[in-house]
Amino acid sequence: MIGDLVLIFIFVIIWQRILKLRKENFREFIFELSIYFFVFAITIIFYKFFLLALSYIFDFGLFPSIVGVFALNFMIIYLPIRFFVYYLTKKNKLTSEKREKIIRSEMKLIDFVLHSLEDFQKAFMIFFVINLIIIFTLLNSFVDVFTHQKILNYESNKNIDIRAEKLISNTKGSVQGRKNLAETIYFLKIVDPKVYEKIVENTNSFVFSSKSMMPVLAMAHMPDDYIEIDPIFTKPFNSLEDKIYFASILVHESEHLKNFRHDGGFAGNALNYALLSIKCNPLTNYQYFSDIRRSIFIFGDEWCAQVSEVKFFKQFNIDYKGDWIKNFKDN
Repeated sequence: MIGDLVLIFIFVIIWQRILKLRKENFREFIFELSIYFFVFAITIIFYKFFLLALSYIFDFGLFPSIVGVFALNFMIIYLPIRFFVYYLTKKNKLTSEKREKIIRSEMKLIDFVLHSLEDFQKAFMIFFVINLIIIFTLLNSFVDVFTHQKILNYESNKNIDIRAEKLISNTKGSVQGRKNLAETIYFLKIVDPKVYEKIVENTNSFVFSSKSMMPVLAMAHMPDDYIEIDPIFTKPFNSLEDKIYFASILVHESEHLKNFRHDGGFAGNALNYALLSIKCNPLTNYQYFSDIRRSIFIFGDEWCAQVSEVKFFKQFNIDYKGDWIKNFKDN
């Protein structure tokens, strides 16, 4: 959280200087922008190498921040280079003549690549917008810490509790499965009331399947709004982690039920799907994707389901990426 705030602050200072120079001193603006762009390109090219190197120093935990790691890498390179240029200037080793010579070379390169000032201005604006997205993504990460805190003064809604009792008593499947579900629902009521309400409000019933559903562990069925659960969860739970893992499945599937609009019609569903894709896209929700490769092939509502699942996991010190299903196979 603090790291994101520091990075935002530094980015804002850098861009404030660059934009000011753009208005007041175009040649110095080219010089500063060239340093920034050089570091930006290096950071992208060697991103995987930097990520590996930083992983030996920092514990990124369960949720590696793609944009955060990029921004950290960028600052680790940019700040020393910028201070080195400042040092050379102060020591009169980077004279105004040498500086002007460098600027002329940079402008020749820009003319060769972009051909006109109009093209340069367009390219600059695109580059500026890309950096704005990076800054706002870091801000999203920072703000999220305050907007997704546990509710300490939560008061239970009696209607929700009554509905939860009915859901549990009407669950179809094995006795042990119903017991596991009841324990997990009551657990959620204590540790995450918002998730508890979301699951209870949007689910009409639970069904433990009589046969394996692998490779999926559960499935949301619409428009009947029920969640079908793999029989692997009918084995007795041996730990708190078992409840957390099982709860994450309910969180994921109930998000599908919450987002689905079976009476919205074709146009309504298309609009809803587009809004979900914007809201839950992996660019501004990078910290809530367990595996970013998954987001390339799955999008929209599935993005939202993964975001909600990882937000839930983020409350617990558990290896989300591990083979946690092995816990239930071994039971």
